[in-house]
Amino acid sequence: MKTLLVRVGLHGIRALVGLKAIGRVVGRVVVRPIFGVWRFSLPRIVIPAYHILYTVRRRFSHWYRPAKNRLMYLVANRHMLHVVAIGIAVTAGVVNLQLADVRAETYGQRTLMYGLVTNNAEQLIDEYADIDVVTQSTPVKYISAGVLSAPLAAGGEDVDASSATVVGGSLSSLAISESGASVAPRDAIVEYAVKDGDTLSTIAGSYGISLNTLLWANSLSVRSIVKPGQSLKILPVSGVVHSVKRGDTVAAIAKKYSVTEDQILAYNNIDDAQGLQVSQSVIVPGGEIKAPIPVSRKSAVGSIFSGTPSTSTPKLANGTKMVWPTDLTYIVRGLSWYHTGVDIDCNGHANGTSTNDNYAAADGIVQFSGVKRGYGNVVEINHGNGLVTRYGHHYSLYVQTGQQITAGTPIGRCGSTGTSTGTHIHFEVIANGKFSNPLEYIR
Repeated sequence: MKTLLVRVGLHGIRALVGLKAIGRVVGRVVVRPIFGVWRFSLPRIVIPAYHILYTVRRRFSHWYRPAKNRLMYLVANRHMLHVVAIGIAVTAGVVNLQLADVRAETYGQRTLMYGLVTNNAEQLIDEYADIDVVTQSTPVKYISAGVLSAPLAAGGEDVDASSATVVGGSLSSLAISESGASVAPRDAIVEYAVKDGDTLSTIAGSYGISLNTLLWANSLSVRSIVKPGQSLKILPVSGVVHSVKRGDTVAAIAKKYSVTEDQILAYNNIDDAQGLQVSQSVIVPGGEIKAPIPVSRKSAVGSIFSGTPSTSTPKLANGTKMVWPTDLTYIVRGLSWYHTGVDIDCNGHANGTSTNDNYAAADGIVQFSGVKRGYGNVVEINHGNGLVTRYGHHYSLYVQTGQQITAGTPIGRCGSTGTSTGTHIHFEVIANGKFSNPLEYIR
């Protein structure tokens, strides 16, 4: 033991000797130049500057000392603290009011610093479309009491006789609306070429059919991207188009899509229920493609006799991943110990409304649709296998408790109800009764 201590001591002394030698080298290389600069600047710069400062203070002390005392009295006055606090509160309130319309993805783009860094002199303008405004037109009459009159408005155009009718003794032009695609009754499937600015929702709305009808007819999902020039099949009504296979009957088709046989026969002008042909396209008005029934998890008693439970993350019954639950992908708040889900922006307005819908992340059954404290208008969907998704802060709800839905089905309009500071969707994934990270399930 003594020998060991002696060896350790000798090594320590040798290390100190080595450090001393290194210190000498460092002193010659670093400290000596600094010391030389100090010796040069002390008599030529530091001392003269100190004399000048001392002289100035002595000559002007009778001027600045009273002002200094008054400034200290003003700063130290207890009432000044109240004034400063009130000023900060008022300033913060004004700034918050000015930033009421700022969204997460555009935050900071109105500042002078953003313009200098990006060299962007353009003014940022937010435009919103009011979907509640419906274009209306009023028939223009050119004849009254048997006398043909001039156009009612200056600069009006002549009326083509082929596009005018006589109603009540007056010549009236047809009511023409430029609000969108024609919604006149149709009995056949048409092709539509996608244009710039089109979305699946706007295309479906312009033809008066549901979004699911458009998706089913073109084998698309709510996350599919359409490009200008792409051709889409547009059904004449909301429903499903069924391609007849060998062995299909009208009764079987009606049962598959939850409609009556008479609806299929009447709409497709089929006289004989047995007159279907293989590969024939049959339109099923009001039909819906059912989602697969979720597989329920085993009970706690059954798990006692089924061996050691699995610790892996629960998955959907069909093994797929969930779809993104809204139109935008900007996450404004993530998962934390005090925040049980993720908040996703949905391009809302300052009054808590939005033009975007929220969608079911996977197939399942709506186990709750209503109002909950903190969540506002909320939807909960049971996907089976121990998985439940929750969607909060809706402006309005589209689904009801007990409804069976498929992935991508619109479940509500995005909003800011409940405990919310802005228009967004609060999305949660609950696996076996515990909150999980939703990003692990979404593709």
